Amino acid sequence: MDLKKAVILVNLLLLITPVQASYAGDRPLQTVLHDEHPGDLDFSLGDSRYSGELEYNESYRVNFSVKPPAGSSIKIAKAYVYWVWSKKGLAGIYPKFNASLEHSGRAVPLQQGKMYTDTKGFVSRYDFFSGSHAYDLGGEISGEGNYSLSLVNTAEDGSTFCVQGIGLLLVYENPELPVIEYWITEGCDMLYAEYGIDPEMATSTVYFEGDINPDNVADARLITVSPSGGYSSGSEARNKLFFNEKTRSIPVIGDLIQILFGGGKSWKNIYQTDETVQVALDERPVAAYLEPAGNFASVQDNGDYLLLTNAILVIEYKESEKS
Repeated sequence: MDLKKAVILVNLLLLITPVQASYAGDRPLQTVLHDEHPGDLDFSLGDSRYSGELEYNESYRVNFSVKPPAGSSIKIAKAYVYWVWSKKGLAGIYPKFNASLEHSGRAVPLQQGKMYTDTKGFVSRYDFFSGSHAYDLGGEISGEGNYSLSLVNTAEDGSTFCVQGIGLLLVYENPELPVIEYWITEGCDMLYAEYGIDPEMATSTVYFEGDINPDNVADARLITVSPSGGYSSGSEARNKLFFNEKTRSIPVIGDLIQILFGGGKSWKNIYQTDETVQVALDERPVAAYLEPAGNFASVQDNGDYLLLTNAILVIEYKESEKS
């Protein structure tokens, strides 16, 4: 077969091969916002609690207390609804619900959010859907106060789902605060090292594209959100977070190289949830592990079963310019 025919065949195969959902890290998060300005960033789960099964016309609500830094305006506001076990009988189905934002006695219906989903990806009686809905609340949350996000199951066909929690992302702008640069990623990647999927496959990697000057960095933090993360029990490492470190390393020697020459970092069992609080929110400093370019983070499952839905890198600079 000549080269031209081979290229055509490969292209045809790419066109007809469907992208399958699975327990592997095959649905990486998408960068939806990347910006730089004086200000700050905050992510909260409010008083999120596991809803249990929501049937038709049943509702769910999470309360948030918004307190921007003094002199700050709210530049970005986004809400994330984390849901699981969406089904009709024994069949997986996408949930149907209306969401609204309440403040000072006024309820504002939210426009259709962007939906991210994933499933186990093989035929099973319990291949129910899980996912996240992302809502843009720009203009709706404009200042300090108590806000509530609520939703109602509108499916009249008997389908149900469960809500694990709701997240609220706020980005503040303030000329008196240090300059920050941030990458906001979102999605839904279901990870589970079982049924032929090993931990290396059950790994989802997020890339934070762009150049930085590590010498001008005052601080940096990585925020990740993992519904169901840490819910399984066990003494072994059930989940891991990596920052600028490959997920495969040589034991002992790899640790020694990191101590001597620096580099990335990994952490074990960072996500913890229970029957009541089923969304894990982790924030940790990563300034010591930044690279001038090509920064990335990976989340790996090792028999825990978790979703990766959000990863946010926030860098605070010493001076007004990043380089």
